[in-house]
Amino acid sequence: MASSSRRPWWYRSALALEGTGGGSPYQAGHYERWHGLLRGVLERIPEPADGDFTAHALLAAVRADLVEHLAGREGVPRERMRARLADFTARVLGSPATAGD
Repeated sequence: MASSSRRPWWYRSALALEGTGGGSPYQAGHYERWHGLLRGVLERIPEPADGDFTAHALLAAVRADLVEHLAGREGVPRERMRARLADFTARVLGSPATAGD
């Protein structure tokens, strides 16, 4: 696993922010802002029907601690993670993923 000091500053900041509030990002003000923004966008499209829950699920998929686990402990390459996230998002939203997204 790569040393945390070799990670970009924004990545280390995200990990630190997620570590506040008892380890739960859901109590932090920035989470509410991101969730509200994403929910608002999701409510403008016909699928999925439940924009509120979908916003939570999509935000959970990009938590810094999950990315750290996948990249660090499981050795998943960055491009593979991006492709898997694009595929997951496309399936959740009911649209096909496109290459290069």
